[in-house]
Amino acid sequence: MDPLVALHDALNSHPNDVLAATLFAARLADILSTRVASPRLQLEANPIVRRLGWPFAWSTLGVCLVAYAPGYGPAIAVPAIVVSLFVAGGNLSRGWAMRALGEQAYRAHLQAAVSAARPAYVYVTIAGGSGLVAAVGALLLAFYPDPREPAHSFAIGILLYALAVWLHGSLAVRRMRRELKPLVG
Repeated sequence: MDPLVALHDALNSHPNDVLAATLFAARLADILSTRVASPRLQLEANPIVRRLGWPFAWSTLGVCLVAYAPGYGPAIAVPAIVVSLFVAGGNLSRGWAMRALGEQAYRAHLQAAVSAARPAYVYVTIAGGSGLVAAVGALLLAFYPDPREPAHSFAIGILLYALAVWLHGSLAVRRMRRELKPLVG
């Protein structure tokens, strides 16, 4: 049997189970890719995860149960899958450099870049990159405005990812600039 047909049949016969398993796998990819990139969480962009540590990160696997929320399971699970997979992809694409340099050296490299750049330029480019990702989500949302359409949930996931990149990226730069102030002044 064609694997795509089998997946389609599984989605139609047990959609919540498939979404829960997929969300579990996506969260696991996010956690393991974070482990690859920043084992001590020094480079973790999410301040909640950075503060609460690995036990909290591992506990987020339980979010897969949202797939069973009556009436809203797919509408919550699909965006969470999209965000988790995009975050894992980003972690892995930079993880090699983080591992090669080490967390402290990579962070020092970022701090040097932050201190050398004009703040407005940094924030505008973070917003611009996030905005371009959000444009894809908005376009998808324009084509699929009906919340009952699966593509609508994917669009929401893309928009949430763009928001997370902008928010966590901006907060990380702000934190680095505050840490540098005593060194500069």
